Amino acid sequence: MCFIVKFLNLFAVCNQFARGVFAMLGAVTPESFDTLHSYTNTFQMPFVTPWFPEKVIPPSSGLIDHAVSMRPDYHRAIVDTIIHYGWKEIIYIYDSHDGE
Repeated sequence: MCFIVKFLNLFAVCNQFARGVFAMLGAVTPESFDTLHSYTNTFQMPFVTPWFPEKVIPPSSGLIDHAVSMRPDYHRAIVDTIIHYGWKEIIYIYDSHDGE
């Protein structure tokens, strides 16, 4: 099954190249993210997505990562809120690995 998903993704990427597409936009499943991410980095094609899976593996080659997440980083806003209200203790409840 994994091979089929990767093959279909490769076919879709090559099909987009043939059509003259310069960037990939959209959300993908966590299972296919790494494959599409690798293709867009290999072919130096921008990949714009509303979110990244929790564990994104950076490119090992040291080259520029061509994937961009449109979800803003909210950690600075949390810190600013704590400072603004002068809170000395907080409880941060989360449903992912963001709190690590």
